[in-house]
Amino acid sequence: MIADILSTLSVFSQPQVFLFMLFGGALGIFFGAIPGLTGTLALALLLPFTYSMEPQVAFVLIVTLFTSSMYGGSLTAIAVNIPGAPGNVCTTLDGYPMFRKGLGAQAMGLATFSSIVGGVVSAVILTLAAPQLARIALRFGPPEYFCLTLFGMTAVITMGGDKLKGLVSALFGLLLGTMGIDLFNTLRFNFGIQMLNVGMPLLPVVVGLFAFSQVIESINDRKETVGEIFETAVTTRMKFPGLSEIRRLWKTFLRGSLTGTFIGFLPGAGGSISAFVSYNLEKRFSKTPEKFGTGCSEGLASVETANNATCGGALIPLITLGIPGDQYTAIMLGAFIIHGLPVGPLLFRENQSIIYVIFAAALLSNFIFAALGYFGSKYIIRAASVRKSILVPFIALSAITGAFASESSLIHMAIAIAFGAIGYFMKKFGYQVAPVVLGLILSTLMEDSLVQSLIMSQGNFMIFLSRPVSVFLILLTLVFVGTSFIDIRRILNSPRKS
Repeated sequence: MIADILSTLSVFSQPQVFLFMLFGGALGIFFGAIPGLTGTLALALLLPFTYSMEPQVAFVLIVTLFTSSMYGGSLTAIAVNIPGAPGNVCTTLDGYPMFRKGLGAQAMGLATFSSIVGGVVSAVILTLAAPQLARIALRFGPPEYFCLTLFGMTAVITMGGDKLKGLVSALFGLLLGTMGIDLFNTLRFNFGIQMLNVGMPLLPVVVGLFAFSQVIESINDRKETVGEIFETAVTTRMKFPGLSEIRRLWKTFLRGSLTGTFIGFLPGAGGSISAFVSYNLEKRFSKTPEKFGTGCSEGLASVETANNATCGGALIPLITLGIPGDQYTAIMLGAFIIHGLPVGPLLFRENQSIIYVIFAAALLSNFIFAALGYFGSKYIIRAASVRKSILVPFIALSAITGAFASESSLIHMAIAIAFGAIGYFMKKFGYQVAPVVLGLILSTLMEDSLVQSLIMSQGNFMIFLSRPVSVFLILLTLVFVGTSFIDIRRILNSPRKS
């Protein structure tokens, strides 16, 4: 352990690592602040270029991009009443009224400080909880792994509104994963293309589904970016809350941090749900709930604390079990694959140094985006007014370059473009793309663990009900399926009984 800690310190002592953190922070804030762009899209564009990096440096960049993109959307939500990301919808409820009252600098300062608190608390919980969960997961055998992958697929399928369409997307991803050589050395579905003998390549699929589909969608959307209707921009530097304000809001920070971390831990939940839940909980705890929606600092603090706390929470199931908490971590799961790292519990056993780097990056990245936000908030908001005619070609060029650069292959470029079209039509007709990626990633593990389990039991499926962990994961899967049909917002908004 001491060697791993010293290795982590040596990584962060390198100047290029600090520069990559700054780059990841700036890119994350930019993509988070511009409506229509997301941190997920930024990672899809950036992922191919991390292929040539050292794994530790790559994950510092990826984690910093994650936390910064969650924060970036708060700036435009407060300044122009338009959230940069779904998780910042609730930020507009009190952030924009504060801005209209002439308290824009204070609102952005409070949002930034709240994001730091939520991010730091969740990073600490991540550091303390993940190793304990990994110790349990290291005892998994093939039956437990199969039930785990089944649970992971179910969690991501149920993250959207239409569960049937989510299931179709996941099955499509599993079908893609059957290409190549199976456990019995049988070649399947390569369609005569030698490159597909090893299976469908992950990188061009990710670039196509997330980046190229966004390009096609933007081309077909005649509306200009929201930045072109800005009538005002931030003209003063943000102001952080004073000690008296922090003392007054400490319970809000605590509730938001714990709520965001817990909901982030639940696969498929994400920042938008945690922000909404935290806002409603804070309103119910407040002695003056009528002030919420009029520029209430408690409302703004609760939302931004929970929003960024989901980052640490979402990383817990990702690095311990190989289950992504949202779309961003679904692509981040692919980053482990392309860097030759094991997915799930074996990561703790074989690559402790990467784990400590992720822990440290989850903590330090909060201060990186805070510094960038403090000194550059007004420029970041103005950058959100970039015309679509400039932005879309830049995204397309980055996507096509990334698809080619990973293997210097024209076939990868063709695959990325093809999946861009597939992703566009999937989004147009309401199908989620994240389950496709997860299905492709987990298909081999799911199939191999199922076959190995049946070999162990001589074809008896009861093996999955004879092991406590397998039974627990099956029950957890059923709970997720059942609760996914429950409207959390309707329950929280239901009138309290007197």
